[in-house]
Amino acid sequence: MNPSFLFTLSLVLTSYAILPSSGSSLFEELCMKVKETGSDVGQCLHILNVHPKLASAKNYDELSKNILRLALKKSLEAQNYLKEVIKTNPSAAIRECATVDYDGVVASFRSSLSELKKDSETANYDAKVGGDGPTTCDRALAAEKINNPAIAALNKDILLLSNLSFLATEMLS
Repeated sequence: MNPSFLFTLSLVLTSYAILPSSGSSLFEELCMKVKETGSDVGQCLHILNVHPKLASAKNYDELSKNILRLALKKSLEAQNYLKEVIKTNPSAAIRECATVDYDGVVASFRSSLSELKKDSETANYDAKVGGDGPTTCDRALAAEKINNPAIAALNKDILLLSNLSFLATEMLS
């Protein structure tokens, strides 16, 4: 066999071996960036497994919209859960989480979603501000010495979605 043919063949095969890593979705790339925000990459990739539509995004406009829709849906679910918890544990901290804190979260994600096409900088800001509610809620719970793993997990998930939304909308021009 011709040596140049073997060399060319080895280059082709090597490039195909590299493809799986370069074939990662925009969402997977975002998960690798989320480390910089202090969020858990494994938790991020878990979201991808549970919501495979995120992996199909072809650009950051589509990805931002999909993440923000998910963030809005999950923040409404979290708020509804917190409102149910108030019925059995009517503490001031949980009431604050369910109302003031998560009202802000929902409003931020809703605003970010509506601003995507018109003003990407405002959409980016609102996506980031969506993470303030879970952080404030965690502080309120700690101040009252309330340890509720379910609420802590919700807050962690919403904070991650805020970070992902922020990173995705940051890529918009």
